[in-house]
Amino acid sequence: MHRFASISLQTLLQIEWRFLLFGFLMSFWSSLGQTFFISLFSSEIRADLGLSHGGFGSYYAIATTASALTLFWLGKLADTVSVPRLSVMTLGGVCLAALHFSTVSSVVMLTIGIYFLRLSGQGMMYHVYSTAVTRRYVEVRGRALAISGFGMNAAEALFPVIVILGLSVFDWRFLWMMLPIFAFISFAPAIGFLTRRTPFQDGPGRTQQPDTEIPEIPEETEQAPSLRRREVMRDSAFWAVIIWLMMIPGFTITGLFFHQIHIASEKGIPLFIWSSNYIWYALAAVCGALISGILVDRFSAHRSAVLAQIPMILACLVLMMSDSFIMLAVFFALFGCAGGMGQPLVNALLAERYGTKWLGEIKALASPLNVFSSALSPAVMGILFDYGAGLNTVLGLLLGLSCFSLAMPLLWFNILRRTRI
Repeated sequence: MHRFASISLQTLLQIEWRFLLFGFLMSFWSSLGQTFFISLFSSEIRADLGLSHGGFGSYYAIATTASALTLFWLGKLADTVSVPRLSVMTLGGVCLAALHFSTVSSVVMLTIGIYFLRLSGQGMMYHVYSTAVTRRYVEVRGRALAISGFGMNAAEALFPVIVILGLSVFDWRFLWMMLPIFAFISFAPAIGFLTRRTPFQDGPGRTQQPDTEIPEIPEETEQAPSLRRREVMRDSAFWAVIIWLMMIPGFTITGLFFHQIHIASEKGIPLFIWSSNYIWYALAAVCGALISGILVDRFSAHRSAVLAQIPMILACLVLMMSDSFIMLAVFFALFGCAGGMGQPLVNALLAERYGTKWLGEIKALASPLNVFSSALSPAVMGILFDYGAGLNTVLGLLLGLSCFSLAMPLLWFNILRRTRI
């Protein structure tokens, strides 16, 4: 019996607060490279550079696709570089990228800035902390991933209001200058302390160089054989199910966030009212992540995967059918629940199915596909809007995709029960 088999959430927080706080802060500051944050400045950026919705979305797609290709190679560093060192490097990268973004004055500089923001923020910061958390825990992996991911939920609740209020006083470039400076000064010095290994972490950690991860936990705690990336690529479930659990939610969430200002305008909702509803998104995302984590720890990620898309389907239906302020809150709650449920579940699913020894290179295969989907949606949706497509047409497309990503795990893992390679 593992020591964490029946641990309560309160006890987990008391024992493991340092490493979970590390994951929380990595998740929080990854928002500098996340679509929801960048899109808050879309009106100012498009006005300064004379870009249309489709034009901005296309440059965004080019830069994000390039970052996905880079992540395929760069992500393997999680298997060979220690957690504190790689975390400081990644935090420094996203902060430098944000400082560069404050100086953009041309389409070329904009594309370069988005590339580095997406690579370091959405790509590497998430990759580093989620890989580390997945490796260090087994029995409470789902809940640990959920708690770490709360940083993004907190950012999604705070930054829209902060940015909109800040833009009423400061130039948008000033905000992009001050936030990364604060992020690095406040977080980087604490990373070494927060990432120390404890005897209560029941996962093997980064076993490539066990002397950097002490105390080492025996590999018997692994729940799956440790497969290499080439073996994962031969698994039919990876291509038929797992990539869609990542790509379709990424496509939907990124597209709706990126075009949120246009969507609010189409719905006749003032931007401040729209952004104030992010609190429901954040609270629901916390609940969704906890529910996902509990389901993973109790029933396994394979059996729980089918549930992740239900809130997204309901969110699209609510946004299609109603323009009221009350239903807007319902949409944000369902949207947040969908966003919160996905990440803990997919990370746990990869660990359950393929092991954690080579998780860095496996996630370096999976994560770029997710990043690519998030690159595609702003351009696709922007072009559809530019050519006169209505909001409900776009939402119908997203609804169909979400139904597909629900059907595949239902068929593969729950009906056919193919839970092992």
